[in-house]
Amino acid sequence: MKTTTEITIRNYHIDHFGHVNHARYVELLEEARWRYLEENKLLNPIHQIEAFHVVAEIVIKYLNEARIGDLLIIETKIDGRSKNSFLFNQKAFIKSSGKAAIEANVTNVFVDKQGRPRKINSDILSIWPDLSRTVPQ
Repeated sequence: MKTTTEITIRNYHIDHFGHVNHARYVELLEEARWRYLEENKLLNPIHQIEAFHVVAEIVIKYLNEARIGDLLIIETKIDGRSKNSFLFNQKAFIKSSGKAAIEANVTNVFVDKQGRPRKINSDILSIWPDLSRTVPQ
């Protein structure tokens, strides 16, 4: 399932060059991942089985600058998994031009309450079907 999040660029997102600061994109992408989890009703069920996923790596390609007032459309989807991790693929487009602003791959791992790694098992897969349908990396 792919979700779409719209975020208007505000003055606090930009740097002294007048475009979105590279570090702000990490926050914008996180907002879109939260939307993905909420729209797919994953937060409560995953937490009930004490499976918590955390970001292990973020790789961002910066393609075109976004400026104050631009509306970013961020698409978020699952794009692969292994036994222990899964990958969110996220793309942000500037609505007015259709140009891609960034593309990101965000690797997540599951951990238990003590922060120890947890395998993606049948309990998790039954709650999060998108992880079942992906091809292992």
